[in-house]
Order: sequence, then C-alpha cells, then structure tokens
Amino acid sequence: MPDNDSDTAGFSRTRLDALVDGVLAIVLTLLVFDLHAPVGASNRDLLHQIAAMRPQFISFVISFGVVAVFWYGHRMESHWLIRSDRIDIGLTLVLLLGLSFVPFSASLLGKNIDQWAAVSIYGGNLMILATLRFVHYCYSTAGHRLVRQELTDEAIREVRLRLALTPIGYLIAAAIAPVSKVAALIIYALMPINYVIPVRQIRGLTSLPMQTPDSLEDHA
Repeated sequence: MPDNDSDTAGFSRTRLDALVDGVLAIVLTLLVFDLHAPVGASNRDLLHQIAAMRPQFISFVISFGVVAVFWYGHRMESHWLIRSDRIDIGLTLVLLLGLSFVPFSASLLGKNIDQWAAVSIYGGNLMILATLRFVHYCYSTAGHRLVRQELTDEAIREVRLRLALTPIGYLIAAAIAPVSKVAALIIYALMPINYVIPVRQIRGLTSLPMQTPDSLEDHA
C-alpha cells in the first residue's frame, strides 16, 4: 500500500478527463453521420428505403451503446481514480485512438453487414478497445497506484475479472462471424451489459465525491 506522501503524487486528472469526454462526444456524433435520410418518391418508396437502412441502424445502435458504455465506465472510474502519470496518459491516448476508429468500423459494418469480414473487423476493433481498457485498469489499480484507498483489494479483483471477460467475449464473437454473423452481432450488442452491471464492492464509492490530488492536499 502506498504511504501518505504518495496520496498526492502524480498529475491532476482534470484535463485528461476533459479530453476523454470531448473525444467520446465527437465519436458519438460521428456515428450518426453515416445515417443519411432518404428521399422517397412516395410513402411506400420512403418506407422501403428506410427499411433498407436496417443494417446501418443496427450498426449505429450497437456502436452508440458501446461508446456510451465506455463513457459511463470512464465516469464511474472518476470516483476512484484520483491522479495520473505519464503512463496513464499514454494508455488513455492509445485508448482514445481505438475509440476514434469506431466510426469507421461501424460504417464498414453498416454497409457490409452481410460480409463476415466486416463483422469480424468490427469485433476486432471492440476487442482491442476492451483489452486496452483492461490494461489501463490493471495499471491504475496495481498497488493502488492511481486510485483512492477506499477501493479495496477485493473490489479491484472483482472489477478486473469483469473487465477481463469483455475482450474474450468480443474475440469469440469475431471468431464465429464466418459461421454465424447474427450470433456475432448479438454478442456485440450484449457485451456492454457486462460494464454497466455494478460490482457490489464499489457501489458505495460511486456515491462519494470525486477527488483530485489538489483536494486531497486540502484535506491533509
């Protein structure tokens, strides 16, 4: 466990959190740009064109859910991540790189949903994101490096297990896409649920005020 002096060591997370929020907001906005409103010659033609956009809608909904859950997870982490360092910044930037790629892989999926290669590439993108998030969490919580002391070792292990399962799920989905594209898409749609179900040991932490190194110094 770190000593008292290390409680205030490291960089403030304020600007890093703002960057993450900004990138996620842009990614969520870019997703809808792939949905182009059709112009129908008649009501029947318009409805037919809207129905033909079903693959794009499926891709949009799944991708919006995935990115929104990443933002949700980032928001929840803000309650126990209290400082940053150079490696944390680097890992976060790499994660944002992967997130910035989602609009492309989502567009690829929406336009080629009947091609298993597009389904697998999309899953590969999500698997990389989930893996990066797992690596970031492991680094941040190792020895309570960047997290508050109220986060118990038991809670750290429980969350780590939950995060470790997600990239495995995406990998399985991407691998079975050549056999069943529908099954792969269902797994993609369901995997974000793994993030939003709260771990019992950290429910109390999310009700605590978020802290920064500066606020910790004020209460020292």
